Amino acid sequence: MFSKTIFKQTLRSNWKLWVVFTAIMAAMSALVIAVYDPKMIQGMMDMVKDMPGIADMMGDRMDGMTSLLGMLGQSFYGMQGVILALIFVIMTANTLVASQVDRGSMAYLLSTPIKRTKVVRTQAMYLITSVFAMFLVITIVGLSTVQLAHHGLWGPDYSKDVKAASDVLNLDRDAVADDLTLILNNEAAVKAGAEARGIQEDVYTVYLNQKLQTKAYEAAAEVLGIDADAVTKDLSLIKNNERALTAAAKVLGLEPAVYGATLEQTIAQSSLSGNAAQEMQAKFMAGITAAAEVLNVGAGDLATSMGKIKDNPKALTAASEAAALVPAQMFPEGTPAGVIAEQNEAAFLAVINGQLANDEISLDKGVDFSVKDYLLLNLGAFLLMFAIAGISFLFSCVFNLSKNSLMLGAGIPVAFFIFQIMSQVGSSLENFKYLSLNTLFDPGTITGNGTFWPQFAILAVLGVVLYTLGITVFKKKDLPL
Repeated sequence: MFSKTIFKQTLRSNWKLWVVFTAIMAAMSALVIAVYDPKMIQGMMDMVKDMPGIADMMGDRMDGMTSLLGMLGQSFYGMQGVILALIFVIMTANTLVASQVDRGSMAYLLSTPIKRTKVVRTQAMYLITSVFAMFLVITIVGLSTVQLAHHGLWGPDYSKDVKAASDVLNLDRDAVADDLTLILNNEAAVKAGAEARGIQEDVYTVYLNQKLQTKAYEAAAEVLGIDADAVTKDLSLIKNNERALTAAAKVLGLEPAVYGATLEQTIAQSSLSGNAAQEMQAKFMAGITAAAEVLNVGAGDLATSMGKIKDNPKALTAASEAAALVPAQMFPEGTPAGVIAEQNEAAFLAVINGQLANDEISLDKGVDFSVKDYLLLNLGAFLLMFAIAGISFLFSCVFNLSKNSLMLGAGIPVAFFIFQIMSQVGSSLENFKYLSLNTLFDPGTITGNGTFWPQFAILAVLGVVLYTLGITVFKKKDLPL
């Protein structure tokens, strides 16, 4: 099938090039992983949203960039990793065949007893192996960095607030992470946790309660043997199952009967008509608009940074008065205006705190890491380069002159890359994606649970066909020996 002697010779001639590109790509991938900070990324996304031109250009990709894998997919596997690997395969493929024919060194190889077919197969094998080894190294370095920087693979990973709170409580971090009520029930622990996360104590308290609620749903789901999302969408599943209700209540530190009553209220509130929900949303936005006028900022800006309202008493008063989340008819006749204002302010604050707590939970999810998706990202990148290397290898086998081989062997892959970039600039250029092989590798479909196996299959089959065609052409063509 292939010659070990020629493979070793090719390896000795090309290993430096492989090491340079692999080291650079692995370092870039590791850097993206190591410096990832969900809070910083979220802030950047908020700024980009305020720039219509850039926001329109990025489109749906903005949503995927808020997670570690999403950021890797959009940055490294969407740009740097592809272009560097592209340059490597173009240079290597040209060196393996066309360049050797051009220099005359191929004549020496073919003067040995080794058959021409075995020679070209060996060169193809080296190209495939080098690309595979490149992404294998990148994968190993990436996984190692994820573990070192984020503890994303194994071992306990404690958030900053759990670390700070456990120190105050003088308890084991495992115990605190498993039972967040330990923090909630201690003022000093709440203060330490809030400071560690860089948020206010009232927001942190809401955050803890929301985390506990999620853990309760997960405990109930485990008892029911279903997915936690299904429980979240239908809380009656917990209420109607005594074992699930008991498991969820235990997480919250409540009696099952008390938690059951709370569930009934939550279910009743969630069954509000769409009109009622829209009305509440409209009131809240009216409050945001009023606060924005006081702060002299755009309502859109304030909607993504509502903490500014809490920090300004005038803005908070204006917002709560404009929103009037608690209708006047809900108060007994003769209730002082000051009491009504206080209740509305408290209601508006509760909504703000809930939103800020949701933002913190989103940040927690940002560092969630799926090893499976990461491996699929690297598999997809390898298959893309496998197919593109097949193009470069084919033209390296077709032409005897290195310059002619590069004209098409490099020109077509680079054109594919440019077309892919152009298709992402705006909707008017979107159709360029149909002219690019790179479209078959979309990191967003992997990290977003989309469909990607058919595209992977096409890349694999196309690569095999291109390599086979290149080997066949080289075997039959006349060489200037």
